Amino acid sequence: MEKGQLFQGEFVLSNRTVYTPSEFARSNLFYLQEIGTLKAKKPHTSKRQNLDSFLFFYVKEGSGFLEYKGKEYTVKTGDCVFINCKEPYSHRTSEDLWALEWIHFNSESLLPIYLKYVERGGQPVFSPGNLSQAEKIWNDISLVAKSNDYIKDIRINEFLSSLVTFLMSFSWNPEAEQLSNSAKAIPALKDYLDTHYKEKITLDNLAEIFLINKYTLSRGFKEQFGTSIINYLLITRITHAKQMLRFTDDSIEVIGNNCGIAPLYYFSRIFKQIEGISPLEYRQQWK
Repeated sequence: MEKGQLFQGEFVLSNRTVYTPSEFARSNLFYLQEIGTLKAKKPHTSKRQNLDSFLFFYVKEGSGFLEYKGKEYTVKTGDCVFINCKEPYSHRTSEDLWALEWIHFNSESLLPIYLKYVERGGQPVFSPGNLSQAEKIWNDISLVAKSNDYIKDIRINEFLSSLVTFLMSFSWNPEAEQLSNSAKAIPALKDYLDTHYKEKITLDNLAEIFLINKYTLSRGFKEQFGTSIINYLLITRITHAKQMLRFTDDSIEVIGNNCGIAPLYYFSRIFKQIEGISPLEYRQQWK
């Protein structure tokens, strides 16, 4: 259920939809709590704390300030904000009165996702460079929340998933701090693995190539990409093997060699471990 409300006050003009998700949505999906717009009429401050919610908003015009976790951030036109509302926070408009569009949302899995966002360097305030994607997600959610669609909780989950993907794409923020040499090397390391997957690769020779301790390199790669170097390399090799099994007539032994996993018995064992079927069964399935 949802309820739209236009609030005309002394300080703000606010149009919001308060949404009540189903029990199923609360237990299994990303779910909406509230979505709306705000246009400041006078300078003012809004304070909240201990809300079981996560807040995303972006500034369409004007500017203001966010206080969160003991820090004050300037928020200007084109900026986005993503915070955990369990923490005390406040936001206030500057003299350049702002206009916002916001979403309060939650899920059983959102806290660990938010913690991963922070772990990767995600900031409470960031500038995506272009608000078009955020605006589209906001509009999609707003329209569905007001509709009579009988599966709108599922549709809202889809759009909120897009929002989470959008947010996580800005969680790695090298401009926010001086990165270590290992952090700067990680994108080049990924490119190296994508290009040289056929070759014999060890953590020791990667450390020699990138002139960084292998443990530091491993930690940095996992922080940025969410998986270990060895696992990423293995998945890359298996992905290329699957392409060759489907689109070439090369023998399975040749394919194993060409994707960097040999001898044949080892390639077959690793392939089945990941895909659940042997390379031959995979080929027959897709031919």
